[in-house]
Amino acid sequence: MKKRFLSIVTASLMAVTMMAGSVSAAEAGDSATGKTSLADQSFDTSYEPAKTEYKIYCTYKNIHSWYDAIKAGVDAAVADLAEKGVTVDYEWYGPAEPDAVDQVNSIETAVGQGYDLIAVDVNQPETTAKAIDAAVAAGVKVATFASSDVENCDRSFFVGNTDNYGDGEALATAVCEKMGGKGQIAILSGTMGAASHEQRLQAFKDVIEKYPDIELVDEQRDNDAVEKAISITESWLQAYPDLGGILCNNMSNPVGACQAVKDAGKGGEIVIGGMDHDLRTLEYLKDDTLYVAQVQNCYDMGYKLIWNAVKTVDGEEVEDSTAVGSTSVYADEADKFITMLYGEDANAE
Repeated sequence: MKKRFLSIVTASLMAVTMMAGSVSAAEAGDSATGKTSLADQSFDTSYEPAKTEYKIYCTYKNIHSWYDAIKAGVDAAVADLAEKGVTVDYEWYGPAEPDAVDQVNSIETAVGQGYDLIAVDVNQPETTAKAIDAAVAAGVKVATFASSDVENCDRSFFVGNTDNYGDGEALATAVCEKMGGKGQIAILSGTMGAASHEQRLQAFKDVIEKYPDIELVDEQRDNDAVEKAISITESWLQAYPDLGGILCNNMSNPVGACQAVKDAGKGGEIVIGGMDHDLRTLEYLKDDTLYVAQVQNCYDMGYKLIWNAVKTVDGEEVEDSTAVGSTSVYADEADKFITMLYGEDANAE
């Protein structure tokens, strides 16, 4: 428990340091510390690594504040291992925009650079799985993490969200029930082909089908861009003046949907449900523009990834798939999550 507390404090300090290099109030787009009440306090950190140095390459879908909370967990694990006299040198790489080919290229490049393990947040399963198998065949261990797993490949383990469909199901059910089981609904989708997005999207549609009096009027991709989500939502407000609900399947689109709805003076009139912990999302939750947010426990994704990576490099067996969980957050808990993730002085203005 003491060790876990130290890692939390370390992560918080690192996250604050990353914010413009000085202590200041968190603002929209800032990094979250990633510490939430969902952290697994019972996680075992008693393992003594076999080596004093490890080299790990981490590649993820794209540069986005969602990954900052995962990195906070990574940094905390690195700090805890340093207290044991173990150095973990890691690379943290993501492209500006989701690109499956870029991810494959980054894996191929890492194979020849002497890394002990490559950790991959999979972009497109079919494409990335081949690169993972090739890396393992070349003698480099590979793990998957974060938003989606690829079980049909030679990866060593997965740490992350094991139930993206369940997250989508929870959001859609909450929104449809709040709508009273009737009215018009629209869906904002993220990146085409991203497994986590597609699973949530399918859950949205499956739940909507259970409500015969709810009509799905449109579904559009925003490619993880807030500006595009704003534009799409604005067009819906014009085309469907009786729109009753919007479902959002990633971290960016609820921000865009809420901004467009609030700017139109319809905050609280349209029931919106979306993913994760962007500070702006939590502020929209607080003022009732957003009805529900499904928040993933990103901190544990990063923390457990590093510990399992070290054990795997040492030849130890780890759990094949480690779930970190998520929770549905409503307005009454908005302040709690804002404080835990961004601090007492957070400001999304």
